[in-house]
Amino acid sequence: MTTALAPTARLRALLAAQFADDAPTISTALLLLHIRTGKEELRLFARHEDGDPGHEICVWRSEGDHGPFATDLIEAIHSHRLRDWRPDADGFLLGTISTITNRPTNQIGWAIGDLDKETEAGA
Repeated sequence: MTTALAPTARLRALLAAQFADDAPTISTALLLLHIRTGKEELRLFARHEDGDPGHEICVWRSEGDHGPFATDLIEAIHSHRLRDWRPDADGFLLGTISTITNRPTNQIGWAIGDLDKETEAGA
């Protein structure tokens, strides 16, 4: 019998298994849901090397149909937001604005932050 991982630990394990040691360390996972179509989009961010806490760069983005990694990651993010939500590290996005058109994207989302920091007790 295997011990089930806590949602945050599962999320970190998926990221560690997917990205090689030389890849940027993922600091934030963002799950966006388009409110009209129900389509989900994933974006993964790494901290910028300048160290500014709010300065991250997108290093991976799901496109088209989701493969097994994206599907597992979506499930892990939903599990995290339902069972391990951390108000100081995670956030809910009520609508997002396109940085290109400066118009609403009709998406809501959940940002799971501080994934690159030491694991919390039990996470």
